[in-house]
Amino acid sequence: MKNILTFIFLLVITTANAQYAHDSLKVDAGYIHYYTKGKGKPIVLLQGGPGYSSYYMRGISDSLSDYRTILIDYQGTGRSQYRKADTTWISYDRIIKDVELVRKHLGIAKWAVLGNSYGSHYALNYAVKHQEAISRVILSASPGTSNYFLVYYGDNISMRRNPEDVEAMNRLSDSNHNIQMKRRRLYFKPYFFDTTKSSLVFTVPEEESRIFFNRDFNQSIYSWKGFSNWDISEEVYALTIPIRIIQGRQDPVNGTEVQLCERAKDSKLIYIERAGHFPWAEKPIEFFKALRKSLED
Repeated sequence: MKNILTFIFLLVITTANAQYAHDSLKVDAGYIHYYTKGKGKPIVLLQGGPGYSSYYMRGISDSLSDYRTILIDYQGTGRSQYRKADTTWISYDRIIKDVELVRKHLGIAKWAVLGNSYGSHYALNYAVKHQEAISRVILSASPGTSNYFLVYYGDNISMRRNPEDVEAMNRLSDSNHNIQMKRRRLYFKPYFFDTTKSSLVFTVPEEESRIFFNRDFNQSIYSWKGFSNWDISEEVYALTIPIRIIQGRQDPVNGTEVQLCERAKDSKLIYIERAGHFPWAEKPIEFFKALRKSLED
């Protein structure tokens, strides 16, 4: 029965993906590729990683049929890879500039911004710099307003990882993209309450798997000189726009979301029980109910 439900989920996602309009915006070093779907109030969905393409955010976008959803492959990710990612140009600020370029290009006055994982950092940073362009911010799997969570996050992952998966990952060292997708499904199991659900997020079509993750982008963000001390707490607490936080109760990044909710001016926090870092894959009914509420209240 579980395999049948998984097959149906993947079939629905695959069918829905065909409805995305793919376009691009010319920039100095190539193009920023983006995807739009639907009609209605606009909402941009920002992925994390750092270094993932926007593809996995379709798991959220596909359920917002009455909204105009926008997904962006930031420069250096997904289909927007026209130069080698390195610390000379990769930064949070570069990502924010890409998002704002797409908004202006599409002629959107205001949009809601949803960020997952590191994408929630980008969402908050974008809100600080462009509050006038945002109707509300929604955070999922939020690590807060700084990189303090890295103090404990690694231990939370390590304690959940079993030796068999570590051995299996070590055997999957080939750089082939299909092999790396198998490794990624094993790597992310500790991020889920139900570890069998990792395949729902980390199974993608062949053509997407080749561009799904850019390790150079990932390492450039971690090596970026502003990364370790990045902290926009005070700026976020001063925002007057609504901030809504949807957090899996068992998410390994948990630890800063309560402080953010308590100190932000207009904020609410909803926990999804028995869910981790990708709550829409583990508890879709509960997650999308919370998301709808967060978009409307």
